[in-house]
Amino acid sequence: MAEMSFGNRRPGRNVKSDDGIFANPLKFIEGCVMSRPEYESSRQNLVVDFPCRPPKMTAAVLSLYGPVDSLKVQQCDLPRLPMGKLRSTEVVVEVFCSSVNPIDWKMRKGTLSELYPLTLPTILGIDFSGRVVRAGEDSTVSVGDEVYGRQTLSRMRDVNGTYAEYVVVECADLALKPERLSFEEAAAVPQACLTAYAALGHIGKLIAKRRSKQKSVLILGGSGGVGTFAVQLAKRHFGCFVAASCSSANAGLLRDLGVDQVLDYRAPDFLGSVALARFDVVLDCVGGDDYWQAFRTSLATEGVYVTLVGSERGLGRDQHIDGARALGLRADYMLRQLSGQLGASENYHVLTGSQVLSSDLAVVSSLLDQGLLKPVVGTTLPLFDVHDAHRLSESRRAVGKIVLRVKAPSGPAPPRPLAAADKTGARPRVSF
Repeated sequence: MAEMSFGNRRPGRNVKSDDGIFANPLKFIEGCVMSRPEYESSRQNLVVDFPCRPPKMTAAVLSLYGPVDSLKVQQCDLPRLPMGKLRSTEVVVEVFCSSVNPIDWKMRKGTLSELYPLTLPTILGIDFSGRVVRAGEDSTVSVGDEVYGRQTLSRMRDVNGTYAEYVVVECADLALKPERLSFEEAAAVPQACLTAYAALGHIGKLIAKRRSKQKSVLILGGSGGVGTFAVQLAKRHFGCFVAASCSSANAGLLRDLGVDQVLDYRAPDFLGSVALARFDVVLDCVGGDDYWQAFRTSLATEGVYVTLVGSERGLGRDQHIDGARALGLRADYMLRQLSGQLGASENYHVLTGSQVLSSDLAVVSSLLDQGLLKPVVGTTLPLFDVHDAHRLSESRRAVGKIVLRVKAPSGPAPPRPLAAADKTGARPRVSF
């Protein structure tokens, strides 16, 4: 197996946060672009240290933008610390499982490279589950804790993503793994479930409406990673009537997850199938202006249409998104917000990465512990088959989440302190 040395990673610089979608083009695509870090050759980036640290780790390394074979599973350096030491709120996690999100292969292909230039070689991956092997003095978890969470895109360039045996994460971006979940199931949760929660609860305003009766939600693309969490959240947490679209092959899955009305998106009358209904939220996990035009009239008076993709289906999949293209997309979104002449109103929203909050993991963990949410893992592959995982995700035919087994758990976890154990709120296993 070939080895890869990353050398000194470029230290990031602090960038002031901006809540406005138009101030930063990547927020439209996937959220929160950081400025390209300045390189200081005099600063030494030390490899992270912890007890029984191996000299190298196995990871899927991206050396050049391109097709799936641009990813090489090989031995490489452990994460390097941009500040030369572990920050007080950082933890080092031994990664057992990761999962694939669409942003992973969009970044691999380089379609977002002008908006979000990576420092190559790098390691992709957002979601993870594993065990803490080192914790900063101010972190909220301890060595030996089993955790799950996500690596932010901005930190990916400072250290590395989660397609690797070890990752350095901010403790605010992880939580104790619910005891009822396997590591594979836990790795399927963070990014997809947090996205669904943000779209429905925050942007769709269902948190504020939770005590209201007769709420209804339409999920377009209900059998995918975000969709399978969205239908469960809408039904079991927010108490809504739920309609969702999928292929006929996945109709049974959605009914099992609690969907009240399943719509076959291949049916000739699909776009007019709910013309008389009125939904508090329409969550579009697919994208495309035809969906907005068809279902905008099905919004309730104060209903919200939330899209994860935007007006162009498959955005960032094949076409290169350069600066000019990003400006055009931002202008289109602004006009949709401000001008009814282009077929949009204040009810149309594109979910941005900055609106997906790691702090919502506390709510998600509670729902998982109560058995109100069930991760749908459609495919599980070893890290060495990351090419197949990316191909399946790009096909847009994946059901639920695609999970990567990075490393087998290395023996039983050390006894967890009582105070930490109390944080899990674990309840007896239930099924639905």
